[in-house]
This record gives sequence, C-alpha cells and structure tokens, in this order.
Amino acid sequence: MQDKMSVGKQSDSLLKVLFRLLTKKQSKPPQISNYEIYVQADFNQLNHYPIEQKVSLDLYQPVSDWVGRLILPAATVTQKKDSVLFEVHHAPQSHQDLVGQIVNLQWSLDPEVQEYVQRVTRDVHFTEATLASQRKGFIHPSRLNHRLRVGPLTSLAGARPRDDMMVALENPVVIYATDYPTLEIAKDPVQMTGRFYGLVKIVRRDSSRRPEVGVEDDTKLSIEQMWGRSDRFEVRHFNPTTKQFDGLLETVRIPQAILDRNTNVRSTNRLIEASPLNNEGWYIYGAKDASNVFVVQAIEPRSVMNLKPQQIILGTAPGLDYIQYQNWKNTPARKGTAQTVLVDPTAADPDEAIAHWQEGDRALVLQLYGGIGGNKPDIQGRLGIISGHFAYGIARVVRDPLSQELRFDIEYQQVYGQGPDGIIAGATKWSNYTGDLQRGWLGSRPISDVVVKLDALTQDYDFDGIKLSPWSEFLQKLAKMMARYRTGDGTGGAMIGPATSCVQDSNQALYTTIKQIEQHVQQHSQIQSWLQTHRNHPQTRRFEQLVALGRSLCQRLEPLGIVRSDWEHNADILNGTQSSGNLFSNNSFLAALTTWRTMLPRRAYDELLSLLLKQGAKLWFLRTNQVGGSDPDILPLAPIYLLGNRRLD
Repeated sequence: MQDKMSVGKQSDSLLKVLFRLLTKKQSKPPQISNYEIYVQADFNQLNHYPIEQKVSLDLYQPVSDWVGRLILPAATVTQKKDSVLFEVHHAPQSHQDLVGQIVNLQWSLDPEVQEYVQRVTRDVHFTEATLASQRKGFIHPSRLNHRLRVGPLTSLAGARPRDDMMVALENPVVIYATDYPTLEIAKDPVQMTGRFYGLVKIVRRDSSRRPEVGVEDDTKLSIEQMWGRSDRFEVRHFNPTTKQFDGLLETVRIPQAILDRNTNVRSTNRLIEASPLNNEGWYIYGAKDASNVFVVQAIEPRSVMNLKPQQIILGTAPGLDYIQYQNWKNTPARKGTAQTVLVDPTAADPDEAIAHWQEGDRALVLQLYGGIGGNKPDIQGRLGIISGHFAYGIARVVRDPLSQELRFDIEYQQVYGQGPDGIIAGATKWSNYTGDLQRGWLGSRPISDVVVKLDALTQDYDFDGIKLSPWSEFLQKLAKMMARYRTGDGTGGAMIGPATSCVQDSNQALYTTIKQIEQHVQQHSQIQSWLQTHRNHPQTRRFEQLVALGRSLCQRLEPLGIVRSDWEHNADILNGTQSSGNLFSNNSFLAALTTWRTMLPRRAYDELLSLLLKQGAKLWFLRTNQVGGSDPDILPLAPIYLLGNRRLD
C-alpha cells in the first residue's frame, strides 16, 4: 500500500512539474534598443570626429564656448562629491591649452548649488520593473546600478551605456591648482549635437561620390533605397554682406538616418534640397570627419527660428481662436511645411507686435508634439490615440554671428522617461532634441513650440534690495525634477507609459514656483510695505500679474488632474518615477484611467496657452510638420484634445 501511495505521490509531483513547464511563460530574449542600432553607424560614433578641428569661423561658429564629452568615473573610484571627467572638445581662446585634455568637472561650492546637488542625490538600486524594462530594449543607467550617492553630474554622465554624452557648459570657473585642471559649474550641462554650426542652402545631391542605384529621380525611391544614393550634398553658405546664399560652395555629408528596430527612420535626406524651407536655408550642426568633410548631425530651419513671422494675429479673442482651432488644423495636409505665427493681445499694429521682441529677451517655451501616421505609423498612430509629449523650455533672442539677424535660441527642460532611443531627461538644445538627424523628432512628428513672452514670470523683482527671481526658481525646480527622472528617484526607472505624466510633473515646477513667491511676499513685511507705497509702479503691476497667473493655473488645471492642490505642501512627489508612492505606480492601464486627463498633453497645452494669453502674454508659434527630407511612408498626426472626442484635424 505504501509503495502504491509513494508511486501516486511521485505521479502527482511529476504532473505538477509537467504542468508548471507547460504553463510557464517562456522568457523572451532581450530586445535590442534603438540606441544600440544607431551607434553602429560611423557618423553616430564620437571617434569618427577628430578632436582637433580646423574650420573657418567665417563659415562655422562653435555651438558654445565650452563643448565636450562627459566620462563616468570607474565605480571603484571613491567620490566624496558629485564630479565626473570632461573631455574638452572646444574651449575659449584663453583656454585653448585644454582642448583634447580630460579634466575634472565638479559643482561650485556656492551653498545654493550644493543644496540642489544634495536634494537630488540618490543611491541607485534597480527594481524588477527597471530590469524588465531593460530587457525590452529601454536605455536605463545600467552603469549606475548599485552606486551610492549618485548626483546630477554622475546621473547625466552615466545615463547611457557608453561615454557619449556631448554637452555644453555655461561659464565654468577654471581651476589649475590641482594635479588635473578642474572646471566648476553652477548649472547643469546642456545636451547638444555637433561642435560647430553653419548657415547654408542645399544646392544639389553630389552623385559623383558614390555609385547610384540606377534611378536618378529621388521621388521614385523608397527610404530603404536611399542608402544606395550618395549622402554628399553641395551647399552654398550664407553671405552676411549680401544677405543671400551666394557664399562659398562646399560639399558636406548629410547621412541617411539608420532604421530603428521598427524599420522607421527619424529623418531622411531624400529630397531635402526640394523642401519648401530650403529657400531660407538651414543651420547645420556637426563636425568634420578625418577626411575633412563636414558631417551634418542636426538641422534647424532658419525660417522657423528668425524673428520674421509669416502671420501676426492681434487681440485676445482671435488669439484664443488660433490656439483652439487653427494651430493643429489640417495637420496631415501640412506635411513638410512650417508655420510661424505671432499672437499679441495688446499691440495696436504688426510693427508694434514685432517691436516687443528685442535682443537679449528671455522667454518661456511650451512644446508639444503629435504622432506619426501613414503606411508606417507609430504605436499611437496605429491605435488612433495621439497623446503627444509636453515639455517646458527657455528661449533667448540672440543675434546670430553668421547672419547678423535676430533669432531664437531654444533650450528644452525635458522631464522625460527612459525609452529605447537614449533620449535623456535634462536641459537639451533644440538642435539636439528636435533637430538631431538620428534621434530627433523634426523629420517624423508634427511639433508646436510656442515662445511665451511674459515679463511677470521672466523678469526678476527687487523690493528695495530684497530680490526675488521666479524665473530662476522655476528653472531650479525643473532641474531637480530632471535629475530625479534620470535616476528614477533611485530605482533606475522613470518609465514611459500611460500613467507617466510629463504634464503633471512639469507643471508642478511652475505652480509651486508661483505659490512660493506669493507666500514669500505675503510673509515679508518689508515687501508688503513696498507694494503698498508703490501701487502704480510697473513692478507692482508685474507682481499682481504673476499672482493672477498662479490663481488661474489652479482654477483652470486642478479640475483636470493636471495641477494638484497638495503640491503646495508636498512638492516632492513625482508622478513619473517608480518611487512616487502612487497607489498605482506600475504604469498599468488602471493607473492611466485614474489620471486619464494627464494622458492628454494637448488639453494642458491649450489651457495653459489660453490663460497665459489672457494674462497678457505674447505668443510666438513655431509649427513644423515632418520637416526636412521627405519620407513618403509617414504622415503627421495632431495630438488629441479629449479622450473619445478626437477633433477632425
């Protein structure tokens, strides 16, 4: 009997093992990331470009005074402070001796800077969700896993598997009093593409450099066939004297972007010379290769960035109509084109509207992009729910040394989760995030950048020596969020998913900035006294406008789930990181349903622009629709406004 029972138990055990084997989910092999695909091309490798570059400063200008590559120190190196290595690729004339050297890069000892560093420093230990995301081909900071005391410099240098993060530094302090030269900075490095930039018009494809595919007409070729075409193009440089593209004729390389893992491309050189934007020229960003050929790594349309709007709309009511109905109207039909529209609620005529924008001005930027449709749609395009992506940024009105014209210099503050491309949360130049030919969105998505001029937010306040800067405070709060996103608040993962809210987390910075400035003024008797005795002072009116903006933000966006009332007392919760403490923190569909409005960046975008316009802000719309070369397999799709109520645009 015991033998029979023993055999029975063994049979039961075997059946259980067999059942587990049959029902066990087969583990999938790790997926390759787009980043790993991209770096296989020579033009996407940093060693393709010698550090020593000889360019004519009449034709090309450095992207920044300080440009270089971040290098993550070895994990075995004991660090008492947040510092990394910096390979200097460009430096001012007074520090040319540092070009080609690897120096230390560390933070200023200023107490405010050190407070920022400490607030965002985290021990990094990947969660199971992060490891699972890695297996899906998402780029997480794998070299930082199990590192302690990871600060914002370390998280930026270690954000990708390789030391290929190219950045610009703002006014570092150079110190030579150590074994290695040291650069001290007070602001985060800015991600950028290319060491130099020029201003050119593309004349023609140079077909003499490489065997062709047998078809001379590019309109008859697919994107896949473009690799059989020469990627050399003849370009004419801009002549600042004649204000025409009649300068030097040069041959440059404009590589065809590599297919991603879904067999799509972010940009193409197909028919780029026939683009309607080519007549006004392109800012081209890149560097020279070993054969002394300038390789274009990013493009920026001159007609989009100069201060010459195609249309000027005067008045609040017409401006609101443009925001709500015209900005994204007929988006698919506008493929390959760009529109620039200036909306001014107070100007009496177009000349006055233009005159409001002067060299040295700084402004807020709101960015929103849409989706990809056509024969090769992205996931959102296939589902028909185009949520898009929302971000803030900074715009400066600068005089370009190549054209001697005023133009916008835009830097995004990207609160951005990890994905397959290696796009990293942080401060990033327009030419890097949007214009980069390999991972930028200019050629594949419709984009709406709106430059917002509102002095109440961007100008500092001085109440008889008591100085307040909502602008600096706002940028500091965004910097903290971006640094926390890079490490996932220590989990290694700020996941892109339906419950991850770029809208909520970005607007937390703006909302809490205004509320804290208002509270500081209310609690400070000297400021209250100044306001009482200067009722008609321009600064008083500016401050009242700032307070009104904060109240409007709360009234308009809190009911939508975009602005939360608890931020005033608990501003450390981020919706997009795994450590948020959210009840539904796994990016599940259920989590998305609980905050469905935050899935729709366009709703927040339109609401914010509308209330800013009503507060007297001047809005400069920069709208592009899959600009650059022509990809016949895709169409631009507008982001939806309401769930289940998609506009017919």
